[in-house]
Amino acid sequence: MFYRFWFSKEEEVNKVMAIKKGFTKLFFSFFSILFSTSIFLSEANAAEDVNRYIFVPNRASADIAVIDTVTDELIRRIEVGSVPHQVVVSDKLDKLAVTNSADNTLSIIDLNTFLVVSTVELGEEPEHIAINPSGDVIAVGNIGGGSISFVSLNKGSELKRVSGLYEPHNMTFNSDGSHLFVGNLGANIVSVINVNDARVEEEISIGEHKTIASTHLSESEYQGIINITSTPNGKLGFAAYGEGDVMAIIDMELQKVIRNVELGNLPWRAFASPDGAHMLVPNNGDRTISVFSTKTLEEIARLPGGEDMTGINIGWFDSLAYVISRGENKLIVLDLISMKKVNEIPLLSTPETGVITPDGKKLYVALSSSDEVAVVDVRQMKIVKRIGNVGEEPWGVHMLGAINYCH
Repeated sequence: MFYRFWFSKEEEVNKVMAIKKGFTKLFFSFFSILFSTSIFLSEANAAEDVNRYIFVPNRASADIAVIDTVTDELIRRIEVGSVPHQVVVSDKLDKLAVTNSADNTLSIIDLNTFLVVSTVELGEEPEHIAINPSGDVIAVGNIGGGSISFVSLNKGSELKRVSGLYEPHNMTFNSDGSHLFVGNLGANIVSVINVNDARVEEEISIGEHKTIASTHLSESEYQGIINITSTPNGKLGFAAYGEGDVMAIIDMELQKVIRNVELGNLPWRAFASPDGAHMLVPNNGDRTISVFSTKTLEEIARLPGGEDMTGINIGWFDSLAYVISRGENKLIVLDLISMKKVNEIPLLSTPETGVITPDGKKLYVALSSSDEVAVVDVRQMKIVKRIGNVGEEPWGVHMLGAINYCH
């Protein structure tokens, strides 16, 4: 049997309107879900893509510039504390930490949102940072207070503080994170800290006599130990003593010097090649560079350098070393196969430090006097771009997976 339902004109209009409302609700619900999902995915991808970014602390503008190395474009700036000095990244926790040396704090940034999630009170003038192998705890050198702060990136708080150091400068954890080796700018001493016990377990003197010039940051020109640089396997550490024109090779497990080697005048610190085959040490007093073999533990070459060398970056299959000369505003290029100087690249601005991408193809150099970051093609040995307006007085660059360092 066939039935036909009849509606009045008003009823038909109401029915049509109801259907339209239903479709409208469905439409907005669908796009609301789609929009929320896209936000979620974009936030997730922000952390996933962290290895494509470099992070630049800008001392005068108190912020961190984030640069995309795929496009070589500035994508954002993140406000932090006063006079940011150095940054480190934990890809395991999606966090970035930066020391703010003028207000004695550490800013912790969530890399999913690029927002500061914690501000940690530290000791006097925190500058340099090291991150443990687990990626959850960082050590901060309070150079003005003669102490080391250990900070939990998870909790966003200081766990412990160890005193009794001498202008602590750069530092490195051993391979299992149980000990921290600290270079002291105010002494010819490498301090070894037992992390679990939070105490100085050993003091390793470099050179003939133990010398302590300062326990707190001073106007003294004394240059003790800038850094201890370890081999990739974590077995050996190389510590140059500036005032003594010598470098100690340290067994990091036994915590003792196994050899002292003479260098040029006023050596700065050792820089490791990515493959671990070489250690390069700039001698700022006589403007030379000592090249060491980590296999024979001997100096195999001494090459020409420049004035006030602040960093050495090695790339293009470990064959080319780029030496930063802050005093002459240039890059000096060394061929590590022929052991010769092969080029110089004028920067036209004051360079601070640099970083080479993990594939060894591009070098990024912070230019503090022009508020730029220079991008260098490592193989072609030329500047391919200058990224401007990154912030005021860019002090360094940091990239996950690369060899990073500070002054």
